[in-house]
Amino acid sequence: MTSRAFTIAVAAMRANGTVGPMRLFVVRHARAEERSETHFTDDSLRPLTTQGSDEFARLARRVARSWDAPALVLASPFERAWATARILRDEAKWPKALRCEALEADHAGGIEALEQAIVESVGESLALVGHEPILSELVSHLLGTELPSVVMRKGAVAVLDVALTLRSAGDMPGLFGSGTLLALADPRAIGIRE
Repeated sequence: MTSRAFTIAVAAMRANGTVGPMRLFVVRHARAEERSETHFTDDSLRPLTTQGSDEFARLARRVARSWDAPALVLASPFERAWATARILRDEAKWPKALRCEALEADHAGGIEALEQAIVESVGESLALVGHEPILSELVSHLLGTELPSVVMRKGAVAVLDVALTLRSAGDMPGLFGSGTLLALADPRAIGIRE
């Protein structure tokens, strides 16, 4: 997002002190091929395994039965996250994902970059599709804990309500402790694996 758009989002928040709650889906990519010196030496190109795709397709259909689709989907441009977003589009009827560099597995921006992506996407609902460890850190951050208190396993979907608020007058929007966890769907915990 441009700095102008970010400024407009911040101005809207300053006008009333809060925006939200916003429904946020945090999705870790489904199971992918392992990286090795002979196969997939470029981590960004690792595809999903056939089993990972199948398991996640079943989970995506369950998510679609339980939750309305988000208005916007942002995904890491890495192949395994992009393929996971395609499964959500095809099986859960979510919108086509937009590429978001802040969600890359090796992005250096950390939580701050993801906070900015969330604030820039202010709306009724948003989905983020990406990688570990940043997704567990993000969910924990939104819940108000410093250490990861939630583990996002491969193919997991966390659903939160997030209230975007100002930390204090003149501050940038802050999201620490602004989330309420509504659900955490883990393929292993809900019997998706066969």
